[in-house]
Parts: sequence; C-alpha cells; structure tokens
Amino acid sequence: MTKGKMVNQSTGVKKGSAFIEELCKRFPDIPRSIVIKSDVLRNGTRFTPLIHELGKQSFPHFLLWNPDHVWNPDIQGITKGELITVPWKFDLSDDTPVVIRFDRNSPYELVRHDDGHLFLHRDGEAIDEISVEPATEWLYKTTSSGTLMTSVFMSWTRQGLLACALRYCEYTKTGDTCVYCCLDSTVDEFKDFGPMASMSLSPKDAAETYRAAQEEVGFIKEASMTGGSLLDTAKEMERYIAIFGAMDKVRKEMGKPTWFSGCLTARPDLPLIRELKKAGMDSIAPNMDCWEDFLWPEIVPGKHKFVGRDYWIDSLQKCLEVFGKGNVGSVFVVGPEMSAASGFTKEEDGIASWRSCFEWLIERDIVPVTSQWQTEVGSPWSDRVPPSTDYFLSVGRELNRCMEESGMRKNQHHHPYKNSAWSTDADFRRLVTGCRCDGCLSSGQ
Repeated sequence: MTKGKMVNQSTGVKKGSAFIEELCKRFPDIPRSIVIKSDVLRNGTRFTPLIHELGKQSFPHFLLWNPDHVWNPDIQGITKGELITVPWKFDLSDDTPVVIRFDRNSPYELVRHDDGHLFLHRDGEAIDEISVEPATEWLYKTTSSGTLMTSVFMSWTRQGLLACALRYCEYTKTGDTCVYCCLDSTVDEFKDFGPMASMSLSPKDAAETYRAAQEEVGFIKEASMTGGSLLDTAKEMERYIAIFGAMDKVRKEMGKPTWFSGCLTARPDLPLIRELKKAGMDSIAPNMDCWEDFLWPEIVPGKHKFVGRDYWIDSLQKCLEVFGKGNVGSVFVVGPEMSAASGFTKEEDGIASWRSCFEWLIERDIVPVTSQWQTEVGSPWSDRVPPSTDYFLSVGRELNRCMEESGMRKNQHHHPYKNSAWSTDADFRRLVTGCRCDGCLSSGQ
C-alpha cells in the first residue's frame, strides 16, 4: 500500500447530512437510501470496536475477500493473531443492505446511541438508523470433515447463501490479478485455519452445510457460488458441476426450491454447459467485469491473457442457448475505467460506455449486473481513488433505465434484494421501479 493513502476522499465542501442532502438534490429521482449506500460503498467504513461486537451477533464476513487480516492498516488497536468478527452488512432504515468494507479515512462510522439504537454517522453526524440481522446457529457448526460451516457458506441473509468454490486464482501466479481483486492476498491467513477451512470447496461439505442451513431457517431462497479462476476452464466448470450436483440431491430430497446460481469462467462448450444445468444450476454468470476491449489488458490482465474477451462473449451466448433468456448474466465492476491509464478522463464518457454495454447485452437477452468498485487492502489498486459518488449513481440509473425500457426485468429472475449488499441494482428495482415480487418484498428474515 502506498504511503499517505488518499482513497475515497470526498472533494465536496459540505459534510455530514448536508453532504447527503446535496447529493439527493442532484439526484431527485433516486431514493435517499440508494444515495447513502453508493457513498458508503465508495468511501468504506471506519473500523471500531462496535463492529467487532456486532460481528458476534450477526453474519460474519468470514474468509472471503476478508477485511479482518491483521496486516490491514485500516484496522487499528488489534492484537496480532486476534480473530476479528465483522458483519457482512448492515441495513439502513428502509432495509437497504450495505456491505461493510474498511477505510480508516472514511467519513462513515457505525455508532450505538445512548438509547441502544444503532446509527450510521457521516463526519460525526447521524445519517440514518441501521440494524444488523441476527446470526444463525449453523454458522459455527462443523461438517463431517471438520470444516467450519461458515467457511463453506457465508450468509448474505438468513435465506441467502454465498460460497467460494475456489479461494485462490491462478492468474495471480503470473502477476495478472484483476486490479480490483484482493482474493489471493488472504491465502496465507486462510491456510492458518488448517482443517477448519479449505482452499477448495468440497461437494460433500457444500451439501452438508446447505442441509444444515435449510433445517434451521426453513427455506433458503438462494445459494450462490463464486471464486477464483483456473487456467483450465473445463476443470473449473467440472468443480462447479460436482458441487451443485451434490447440493441438488439435498434440494430434491428436502423439497425446497432454492435458486442455485453460479459465477464462473464458463467454457463455450455446449455439452459442459448442459452438464452445469443438469447438475442443478438455475442461472449462470460468466463475469466479464470489464467491458471495453481496450481496457482489458490493464484492468483484467489475466482474463485478457489467458481467456480473452471474445471467448467470454462466446461463453455468454453459448450459456444462453442452455439456460435461456433472463437466466444468463454478467457482472461488471464499475469504476476502474476512470482510474486506468488507458481509461476515460471524463465521467460522461464512462457513463456512455456503460450505457452501450448494457444495451448491447440486453439486445442479446443477457442480463447486465453491476458491482460498485471498492478499493480493497491487498488488491493491486488499493491506493487508487474511485470516481465520484455521482458517477456511480449515474451508472446505476442508466442500468435501471435500460432494464425497464427493454422489459428485461420481466424475464430476469429477481434474487432477494437483501443478497445485494455490494450493489445497488436490486435497490433500484425495488425502490425506484416499485417491484412487488417476492424477491423485492421479502426482507430475508
């Protein structure tokens, strides 16, 4: 990390609630909670002992892009070797979920007031009342192999699970890590947990943990899978086929229609893609992460070198043949294109680029999904400054407009909105367009 880090610093003069209100005036068509969330995602949150306390009560942000590494300079006053529990998210007063990422220079802090209520503060001023979901008991049980269940699946919400099939990426071996990713920076720390955790998720552990979660909660609405990439894309797909196949047996046995989704480097090979579908996957997202071809060498160098943009697009189109309209998507990390040496110098050009990306995909029946770039300790670009909150809000508004005007939302499976603490996509769908489906109404509790 560079000395004198200047990440996520606001250039505005106003502070606290005045800063938020000014943002809201510039975006009167966007609900206040989305404005707050976008700004928190951009700026991160300061670590305080309260976060550690809340982590013991809620779902821990455990061993997946883990923010609690002891070498993280954004965490102060912690004894070396001490395991810090961090909640995956907090919820704003209207239930909008916000993922917790650390930045010691952030204007945001979680504070418990004298009456016991929790609030999000900006520059020392209360912005909104917040809450955290209570944890489940299955998280701290172990599988038959001795693996801690919360290292198998992490809870997005009580009814939403996320697993990391591969906790390392082979692109790192040649120094070609995606610039926003810190996955491999935690490999050594992860290994220290020994038999309680594993670098590669086993199908048996996944099935046992999924069953335990179902038995306690009653109904797991969604179970998603992601992870690092392998150079051998066929081998990567076979790993997902085995995991989802084992989970699907439990799903059928228990009669619970959990939606299974996966983000992976899908080889454009129809027989293999059909095997993924047969194994139980309901939707698939080969994530391009970066759109413009001239940005791939700088932002996603491993994907550019070992896979290629054309391969990825071919993969999306082949997946569409098997999974169908609305069930194939691709996540894009919004923000690095404004910090890249080869990137855009004007925000309006970046917004126009994303508009063309969304329109291109939607015209081909592929769902565009966004993830707001958050600078991460351990990532190659941990010292870069993201674009303004205005930029992220503008891109989010463009995606929402494209999805609504095209009618793609009617064909897309609506994942429970509480699962999207790291993105505003579902918040726009729920709060701006007023979707009343079960995925947008259910709080997940």
